Amino acid sequence: MTCPICAAATGCFGTATVLQAHLAEYRQCKSCGFLFVHEPAWLDQAYASAITREDLGLVQRNLWLSGAASSVVSTWLDAGGRFLDYGGGTGLFTRLMRDAGFDWYWYDPFCHNLFAQGYAAEIRDGVSYELLTAAEIFEHLVDPVAGVAGLTALSSNIIFTTQLLPDPPPPLDQWWYYGLEHGQHVSFYSRKSLKLLGERFGLELTSNGDNLHMFSKKAFSELLFKLVTTPLVSALVSRIASRRSLLPADFQRAREGQGRADADR
Repeated sequence: MTCPICAAATGCFGTATVLQAHLAEYRQCKSCGFLFVHEPAWLDQAYASAITREDLGLVQRNLWLSGAASSVVSTWLDAGGRFLDYGGGTGLFTRLMRDAGFDWYWYDPFCHNLFAQGYAAEIRDGVSYELLTAAEIFEHLVDPVAGVAGLTALSSNIIFTTQLLPDPPPPLDQWWYYGLEHGQHVSFYSRKSLKLLGERFGLELTSNGDNLHMFSKKAFSELLFKLVTTPLVSALVSRIASRRSLLPADFQRAREGQGRADADR
């Protein structure tokens, strides 16, 4: 079997029981190091709930990523553009970014929008965004190439979170990120595999070497990327480059029943 990312040969990394019921085969690329589940047959069961009970870090992750994304936008991109949170869950991140003054929208086909109602994006041809955020999406992609193709159709700048696969990879019962208890994580990336994945779409990889990464037309200084996305520095950048919050205007629209229709983006 060949690698879904680079088409090199793969070997069996091991097997494990997922959701306490399904035997899963994990394979790893012999060239780029990408590790993935071969034909996961339990995904309907795994996604019975879009957000797993184990995802206790959801709020903290949104708070951290909102600071990091604000800092990246203020440092390198057009802060006055339109932005999209893809796989945006409850809409918490979109609300945080709008509160911070950025024109951010939400999209998630699997989760109910609680916090960004009226700011849901319709995914259609001809609509693009200055930046797309994808928090904890890549590890869910059964077909990473097809998944990223969908993202790049919306933006050439993508900030995403996923834990880099340690080298050497831990045994299947010794790394929490495999997610055997919930079964939603099926793809695990080495740095090399992410780099090759981006290159398939003409994009460069910038990474903090851990859990925060960016695809873009040009690579940015990784030292600076790591620096501006740390909580302390991102808070400083956000203060220096602060924008007028959209919360008052959004609140007024909601009061007047004029929240933007979900289909108009």
